[in-house]
Amino acid sequence: MSGYNALARILKFARNQAGMTQEQLAARINVSSSLIAKFETSRLIPKPDTARQLDALFDSGHMFQELAAEARASFGQPVWVRSWLEHERNATMIRSFQPLIVPGLLQTEEYARAILTDGGNRVTDIESTVAARLARADALHRADTPCRLFAVLDETLLRRPIGGPEVMHEQLQAIIKACAEPNVEVAVVPSSTGTYPGLNGPLVLGTVDGRTVAILDSPLGGQVTEDPDEVALLEELWEAIRGYALPRQESLNLIMEVAESWN
Repeated sequence: MSGYNALARILKFARNQAGMTQEQLAARINVSSSLIAKFETSRLIPKPDTARQLDALFDSGHMFQELAAEARASFGQPVWVRSWLEHERNATMIRSFQPLIVPGLLQTEEYARAILTDGGNRVTDIESTVAARLARADALHRADTPCRLFAVLDETLLRRPIGGPEVMHEQLQAIIKACAEPNVEVAVVPSSTGTYPGLNGPLVLGTVDGRTVAILDSPLGGQVTEDPDEVALLEELWEAIRGYALPRQESLNLIMEVAESWN
């Protein structure tokens, strides 16, 4: 069940169990009944304050807040992406290779906005989609078990002027800051590298509940796989790509050097 449908169905169930109409629920949390109708038909996601009011009213802990956060994280995403985002939220480790753009988990607001605005994406609500993309980084900051991120980047993406020099400088500084966290490691394949397996495109592997899932992206859509044989081949591919990357400190030094070039 997607985040949208889960929230809608659970809200409707909770309201009916409490014996309230949509109008009565709306009056209790000081919103319009049309807004409740949109929540219950997956046309709108409650804002954080509204989700907190629902939790207080139904004595549901943080359930509606968590459901709303999950729904926002999936906002505007194709169906095939939503299944991956569910894995990403619960992953204990993410291994990512990106040859073209900064991984979504490390993107800044302005970089994400530039990608979504100028990257040929069919996005109708840019701001909500940007917010959803930024919310994905919550996986790296979980209080109990933050996800470990191992990201391999091609140097060319550090030098691609997405959003302009200021945006690029801020984005690379954000990567440098993230690398100071114990659960984040970024390595860079230098542009002097010739042919290597990463030229086949991006690849992301997630460790979830002791198993590995993978996602491959393309202009026609993505593919999420848990097939053991396919995952094993993709893990070998990721390790091969990682072998072409600079060591951790050399990678960080290169990112810092390129960041200064954007200043």
